[in-house]
Amino acid sequence: MLLHHFHRMMSQEITREQNVMLLLGNMRAGQRFAAFLVNLSSRYVARGYSPTAFQLRMSREEIGNYLGLTIESISRLLSRFKKMDLLQVSNREIVILDPVRLKAMAAGTEKCD
Repeated sequence: MLLHHFHRMMSQEITREQNVMLLLGNMRAGQRFAAFLVNLSSRYVARGYSPTAFQLRMSREEIGNYLGLTIESISRLLSRFKKMDLLQVSNREIVILDPVRLKAMAAGTEKCD
């Protein structure tokens, strides 16, 4: 019974991931990266952690592979988001300074690139 519940939960997670990836395919790089950060933030909240301060578990290369972007694009986006006062970045520690604007960028209602 427990194993069945686990498998159902995992398949829902995979389906959700596929939906996220389908959406990401139609987004520009900045919007895609904003959506990635918003998604990450909501996952941390769901586990009882801070929505605005968290560790990136993935390397820039892994994030790039996940989002279909180059490592250089990820670095540029991190720099741009820092300049826009959206994020503070220290190694893999991310602090979202403006979650409302970041969500707007992810939704495509605010321009980011």
